[in-house]
Amino acid sequence: MLLASVLGLEALARWSIALAIALAPNALVSAPAAALSLPPELAARGAQALQTQVGPPAATLASWLIEPRQQPARGSIVLLHGVRQDRRSLSALGAAFSDAGYRSILIDLRGHGASSGRYLTYGSLEPADISAVLDDVADRGLELGPVGAFGFSYGAAVALDLGARDPRVCAVVAAAPFSSLREVLVDYRKKYLPAALNALPDGWFEWALRDAAWLAAFDLESASPLRWVRQSQARQLLIHGTADTQVPLRHSLALSSLAGPRAELRSIAGAEHYDLPRDLLEHEALAWFERWLAEPACTR
Repeated sequence: MLLASVLGLEALARWSIALAIALAPNALVSAPAAALSLPPELAARGAQALQTQVGPPAATLASWLIEPRQQPARGSIVLLHGVRQDRRSLSALGAAFSDAGYRSILIDLRGHGASSGRYLTYGSLEPADISAVLDDVADRGLELGPVGAFGFSYGAAVALDLGARDPRVCAVVAAAPFSSLREVLVDYRKKYLPAALNALPDGWFEWALRDAAWLAAFDLESASPLRWVRQSQARQLLIHGTADTQVPLRHSLALSSLAGPRAELRSIAGAEHYDLPRDLLEHEALAWFERWLAEPACTR
């Protein structure tokens, strides 16, 4: 009886971890919000709402499309938010990119904001979703031009994967990306779990991770920018705070090492995960896109 109780508690704990990994913010709602309130800086620039059918698994992605005032657009930049955030968190950057002459596409990743979807897949499925949004924009008669991707945290990992898997993407700016789901789970364990649970063997957490991947039906090995950056033809700028305790700097160090000469790393002294200065991100990202989206190999 005691053994059965212990095994039952162990299974409950493991599935609790798996669910925490796999379930998206919208997993338990019958339908996502029909619309998010449009931030004033985007309303002033005439942002348009866009809905794109993606999958499998089927989902509807909600986006805001901002055309620059000066036409034609110099290119298109997709903006990808962090986990359990939504596109509103990047509205100021989207406005800045638009003012610089780029089309900004702010996307709610599957299961976030006004997008449907039950599960997080940590870059396994999301890049195909973003490619479908780019296809949708092009199908509406808009010339994409050179394409860049900006992402923060979870969105940064997706942006790096996208740069390897969609040849239209010539430049990526990844702010505080994780290197793999396995590696970031180690950091989340230390930061968020009680000491007693965190003391469980690594193999136990590996089983919980595999349970999460099974539940959300994604390939665990592909949930890893480490797998993709070395294959990428995109120019990759990694920006990371040296004091980040949620996704430590070692993630970007590992990524930049594998990516080789196509990547550069900017470390921000003393910055925590959510404290990266917006003005610095804007300046560095715009300089990177202006440098690489204008390259002949990207504009042809």
